[in-house]
Amino acid sequence: MLEKNKQEKYMNRLIAVFAFVLLAFSLPACAQVNPCSLLTPAEIESVVGAKLSGFGGNSPMSATIPTCSGVAKNRLSVMVMFAAGDAKSAADPKWADPLGYLEQMSRQSANSIKAQLDVKRFGSSILCTALIPPKQGPYSTQCMAVKKPTGMATITVLVGAQQDMVSIDKLRPLAERMLGRF
Repeated sequence: MLEKNKQEKYMNRLIAVFAFVLLAFSLPACAQVNPCSLLTPAEIESVVGAKLSGFGGNSPMSATIPTCSGVAKNRLSVMVMFAAGDAKSAADPKWADPLGYLEQMSRQSANSIKAQLDVKRFGSSILCTALIPPKQGPYSTQCMAVKKPTGMATITVLVGAQQDMVSIDKLRPLAERMLGRF
């Protein structure tokens, strides 16, 4: 029981790190996109290899950032988030090289918890990361899809064991789908 509480606290801290990266990127919003409309449960299930339950806008962060989340086997958790951009703020340094900015923020966040971070860029619109913490779980794979000046959508898959991680290459097609839907 103590180990489970420790993992839950660590997972909450990790989620806060991802929320920080997303909030740091977020610009004043013109119009929000419902993150639950960016991917279907079936699309996510085909990548994570398990039935997704409870997929909806029920995340504890949904008051600040529109989120959609669900869970699957082995404490696998999936979150889809959206942060709107603003054409008037396109001169913001974050928009000059959004993937560079997101990579820098991701590396800083990973360093703050002494985690290993694998980063892959796909073109000028998609950045994916795989986070391996220094101690047991949770492990994370995340892909961020950026469309200037509309905003950014993120899909994050958190798991309790490293062997259950979803690879960047498997998650990338979901980021590509999201990019085409906002």
